[in-house]
Amino acid sequence: MKHIGFYGGSSIVELGSASEMAHFFSVLNKQIHDVNDQKILSQFYQKYLHLHELEEASSLMTQLRQGLSEELKYRFFRYFEGMEHCIKSAQGFHEDWGIYKPVRIVITDMPDFMTDRDRPLEQYDALGPHDPPFWSR
Repeated sequence: MKHIGFYGGSSIVELGSASEMAHFFSVLNKQIHDVNDQKILSQFYQKYLHLHELEEASSLMTQLRQGLSEELKYRFFRYFEGMEHCIKSAQGFHEDWGIYKPVRIVITDMPDFMTDRDRPLEQYDALGPHDPPFWSR
């Protein structure tokens, strides 16, 4: 089983399997009613978050977290905390070094992580709306 997690800035947070990550996003998608919120969530699920989307994505995750049952908040605690950690890491890395290392979902096992880490953003950008994300392949 491949382990999947969040990566951003200089941080990696390993979370679980691809199916668990897909379930997390499925739960979140059920709460989304705004087109822009859907776009951000979809962008993160399939590709990566742009620097200008980080604050909005962080706010969205806080809002979505608050709308969950206590059971789901507990179950996905590490996902929400991991995403926030990677967002802060990406922002800090950008502030300190002037380089944006995007927040994205990656395979956290070696050597697959190295491939995901080094994958050009153009490959993510080339994904069509029905293409599976790289981490789920």
